[in-house]
This record gives sequence, structure tokens and C-alpha cells, in this order.
Amino acid sequence: MIKVFRFLAICTISIAAVLSALFLVALSGLPAAAQQTPQVLSNAVSKAPIQFDVSRPLAQLLREAPAQQQADRVKHAPMQPKLQKLKGAQLKQGGVGANALQPSIAPRSAISATIGLSFEGVSVFDCRSVVGYRVAPPDTNAAVGDTQVVQWVNVCYSVYDKSTGGVIAGPFAGNAFWKGFGGPCETSNDGDIIIQWDKSNHRWLASQNVFSPPYMTCIAVSQTSDATGSYYRYAFPQPGFPDYPKWGLTRSAYYQTQNIFDPVLVFGVNVCGYDAQAMLKGSSNASQVCIFDNSNGTYFDDSMLPADDDSDQGPAESEVLMGAIDNFLPGDKHVYEYLFDVNFGNPAKSTLAGVDGSMPISVPPFDLAICPGQYTATDCVKQPGTIYQLDTLGDRLMYRLAHLNENGTQHFLVAHSVNNTTAVATRWYEFRSQGLGNVNKLSLYQTGETPDDGVYRWMGSVAMDKMGDIAIGYSRSSATDYPSIYYSGQTAGDPLGTTEAEALIKQGSGSQTDTVDRWGDYSSMALDGNDSCTFWYTTEYYPVTGRFSWATWLASLKFPNCR
Repeated sequence: MIKVFRFLAICTISIAAVLSALFLVALSGLPAAAQQTPQVLSNAVSKAPIQFDVSRPLAQLLREAPAQQQADRVKHAPMQPKLQKLKGAQLKQGGVGANALQPSIAPRSAISATIGLSFEGVSVFDCRSVVGYRVAPPDTNAAVGDTQVVQWVNVCYSVYDKSTGGVIAGPFAGNAFWKGFGGPCETSNDGDIIIQWDKSNHRWLASQNVFSPPYMTCIAVSQTSDATGSYYRYAFPQPGFPDYPKWGLTRSAYYQTQNIFDPVLVFGVNVCGYDAQAMLKGSSNASQVCIFDNSNGTYFDDSMLPADDDSDQGPAESEVLMGAIDNFLPGDKHVYEYLFDVNFGNPAKSTLAGVDGSMPISVPPFDLAICPGQYTATDCVKQPGTIYQLDTLGDRLMYRLAHLNENGTQHFLVAHSVNNTTAVATRWYEFRSQGLGNVNKLSLYQTGETPDDGVYRWMGSVAMDKMGDIAIGYSRSSATDYPSIYYSGQTAGDPLGTTEAEALIKQGSGSQTDTVDRWGDYSSMALDGNDSCTFWYTTEYYPVTGRFSWATWLASLKFPNCR
């Protein structure tokens, strides 16, 4: 089976290596971006699982002993992308050309999407009750199945009833997915997690990487649509520290990307495909096919996002990836596409195209959401009552890269944070191609931004429903307004590039003090595959000011014209 995926990327290296890498990018990145023929890698490696078993039902995996109290911790703070290492650097903001196509600044109409269910998710104190310590950031994400919603926040998760919001099970420690499995998957709970719902096959996928040798990816695929039931469990190898993993699911293949560090000055991206059809059957020989990309030594490619199907498109030739927006200071005029063709029958025929920025898609110029920060160059977001500013993670595209097939028109949506004239905005894109065989010809269809009004909006996630309505969720903060949860979007039929007026999901009532300014690695806008109309958004907020006092919220959204 052959598939292709798109992703976005960033990298984590030392300051000296960063400066060297930026010099190399200046020399070789620009020519690569201008090339007409994509650069292609074919160094695929195929691996069988290191370990496999079938779990007993997760409903039986209730806490068997109280958690042992441990020290609070900030998860993986040392592993920062290359631009985040430029603390204190003089980063001048580049002007945007007056004649460039820009997101619309027309008067904003009221958002027509309304909130359905809206309820409290997992909190830091829920996690402490099952893992024994408080952690930041939560890396909040959720997926919605036939009858359940699963929310996972770095080291713990819970299962909710989709119709009522009531807790069905949990909170559990994240590695409860591998309880009884043995080895690092069971004993490690390193975070950077993803929970996904396979809309084509009505199964759950849970994944967490192991961040100490032997490095690996742990995957649990449910046997049924019940998130509390039994799982097929797998462990696959990774060639180094597998940071910032992201997933995209299709009918017949599951795709994963991660930044690889080992040793510190060696950086690359490991792009992997997994044989979904074999995993769904519980085959102990389900294969992993990966291509390692080090951007020809330029550090151009990093933090890729695989396209994640929000519609059942059936077999496709290619899977799409996007990434690599942080290679030009202060910004760029491109988002970079990559295509992964994975062949499970003959892995040697697998290829990764677009290496070293050789498949650029033109977008309006942007300034990365960077500033002289306290810990990193992206600590820009102001909040009340504290000197601490929050990390925008403005050097990468934000999870997910949502993919929707509308009668042959392929829609791809993604967001990231940019500096505007007064603060930070969430910018979103819709890319399109016609037909399944033309994903190598993506072009920008429209782009929009949240208001330029002195308020910070960041950590966005975006998706599209079957009618073409677009929902965007994000965090909002200012020097006088606590970090809170908002949403906006675009109703089908609105002028291209317009973003409707925002609406509140959950008002925060506290600021986050010193946790190395980390506000999370991502939030999550999921689309309910049952009706392809209902969005579910989740992210964090603070009910009180403190260091490790975060809580999370889940809310369903729907546009009135989607039936």
C-alpha cells in the first residue's frame, strides 16, 4: 500500500549550531526553495515490532495503588527548537510588502457557530493523583469517537461520554495503555502524547514515545470502538531521542513524524508509516517503514505535521506533510510541503519528496511570533499580575494538519502564530488540490488571521466541516486579561480570507508563573466523524495564578448550516 503525507518542521540544536545552521540555510535554503524539481530521499528502513501483545480491557486498569509523591517537573524543557535557542538575540521584524496578498481586515461578522457541550477536562491535580507529581505543560489533545471522547494531557487521560460530558473512566496514568506490557512502554510516561480516532475504521490509536534509551514508539490500537476495551499493543524502535511526535491517520496507513536528537548536535526528522490494516487485525508482524531526513545537513526540515483525514477518502496514492517555517528570520513567504510515499510490500520503493525546502507553497509574508523572551525567543505573551510571559511556539505549524476530501477537492487546513503590529495573532491557511493524484500540486486557497488589537492569540488549532465551515480554537491573553479559551472561524460562503468575530469558551482567572514559560506544545480541534459537523476543542487555562495550577476544558461547536 502506498501513501504520502505532508508535514511542518523545526529543530533543536545548540546556539552555535543554530547560528551555523542559519548561515547554511541562508546559503542553501533559499536556492532549494526556488528549485522546480523536489529533492527526494529513498533511504527507507523497515522494522517489525520490538514487542507485541493484546491487553486486557482498560476498564479493568483502575488504580491499584496510590501514586507515590514526587517532585513537580517541567516536561522536556531542555529540548527546544532552533529559534527558541536564540534568547536575547536581536530579532528585527521584517516588513510585509504593501502589494502582497494579505488576510482580510474587513469588519468582522459575529461567529455563527454555537457551543454545545462544555465541561471541565483533566487537571494538573487529576494527573498528580495517578502519577504522583504535577507537570507542565499539559500538551492538551482529544479525539472523539462514536460515543466517547478521550482527552490526554501529557501524563494522564480520561474517557468521557460524548452525549453528556460525564466521566466514563479515569483519570489514568498515560502509560496505563501499556500496563502489563512490560519494558519501557509500561515503565515510562514521558509525555508528548497523541490520542486519535480512526474515522474510517472506528478505532482508537494512542501513542507515546520513550525518551530514554532504548528509544521507541509505543502504540495501542483498540480492538473495538470502546476506548475502555482491549488494545493491540506495539513497540517500534526510533534511532534517537524522538521529540515532538505528531500523527496523521488514513484508512490504510498511520503516519508519524518526530524530531530526532542523538547525540545533541545530530538532528533530523524521522518520518514513519505504519501498516494500519495489519495493526487493526492485531498482526504481530505489522511493519514500520521510516525515512530519516537531516535536510542534507542544513537543518531546514523539522517539526513536520502529517495530514490527518477528517473524511473517509478511501485508498490514496500519497500522504501529505507540511513544515519548516522557521528557517528565515524573522519570517518567510512559504509553507513547505513534503510527500511521503510508503510501500509496505516493497519498502525500498518508499520515498520522501520535498527535502530541504524544495516543495514551497507561496503564502503572504509573515513574521514569526518571536521576541526577546525570558527563557526562549518565543516567550511573547503577556498576562496579568506577573513578569512571566508565555511561549507562543511561534516557530512551527500547530497540530493538526486537518485533511478533508470534498467530492475530489482536497482541503488541508493548518494554523500557526505570527507577530502582527501590536501583539501575536493566530494565522490559518486553507490549501487545496484537485483529485487524489495531485497532492504534489497544493496551492494556497485562502488565509486569515485573528484581530490586530493588542491582544495575544496563540496555540491555535483549525479544522473544516463537511459544509466548508472552518472552526479555529486558541488561547487569548493580555496584560489585563487572564489567559482564556476562545474560538472563531469562517462560515461557508463568507468572503475568502475573512475571520469572524471571536467568542469565549472558558474565561481564565489566573496567570501561569514560572514553569519555563511553557504553555503547551499544542491544543486540539477535532471533528466528529459521525456527523462531520460537530467540532470538539480542548486546551488549557488557569483557574488561579500559580506555577503548576493548570486545568483544561472541552467544548463542542457547530455551525447552524451543517446538517
